[in-house]
Amino acid sequence: MLINGQPFKVIAVISRQGSFLGLFSLDSQVIMPLSAFQKYFAAKSDSDILVKVRDKTKLAEARDELTGFMRRVRGLSPEQKDDFSINEQQALKSTLDPVKNTIAFAGLFITGLSLFVGAIGIMNITFVSVKERTKEIGTRKALGARRRTILLQFLIESTAICLVGGFIGLSFAFLLCSGIGKAFPDFPIHFSVGLVLMSMIVSVMTGLISGFAPAWTASRLDPVTALRYE
Repeated sequence: MLINGQPFKVIAVISRQGSFLGLFSLDSQVIMPLSAFQKYFAAKSDSDILVKVRDKTKLAEARDELTGFMRRVRGLSPEQKDDFSINEQQALKSTLDPVKNTIAFAGLFITGLSLFVGAIGIMNITFVSVKERTKEIGTRKALGARRRTILLQFLIESTAICLVGGFIGLSFAFLLCSGIGKAFPDFPIHFSVGLVLMSMIVSVMTGLISGFAPAWTASRLDPVTALRYE
């Protein structure tokens, strides 16, 4: 195998890893001994060296050791400053964490606001349904329907509305994820089954909470008053 005109012997092949966001491929890389790299390439181009520390509790010691090793490789005297830099993954993580937390907070706020507005809408719809069916409720109670039966009926209706809305939202999200996946095959996007179940649970809870007040009002109606309602 020739790399930049220099012959090398291939002793192993790493399993395919794919590309990252379509920006670069993780498969177009060669691993070789540091001495061979220094001999043929180090003087011709800038380079990065990736180092993995087995014991994460000794990152400071590993950094000092790497600094000393790189100074010897570069042939730097004690009074000379480092002409290289050592970047830790933890430093990158500490830089990205605030951005990630801000995005997560904004997403939760928007989601919570949407749920609140939706719950208010469902509560209003259920109240209107109770008003329109006041005589029906009075008739059922006059024939022996219990309060918990009326309460359960309207809770089921409000929950069903939320489940239908959740299903429509999930369908839209699935189509959007599929479209993004086809448009950008290298973009890592997944439609999680766990998130689907969680969204259904949230829909059910939203329906129960938003429909409880109208359902409670319906269950407490006096049958005589309800039958006279116009």
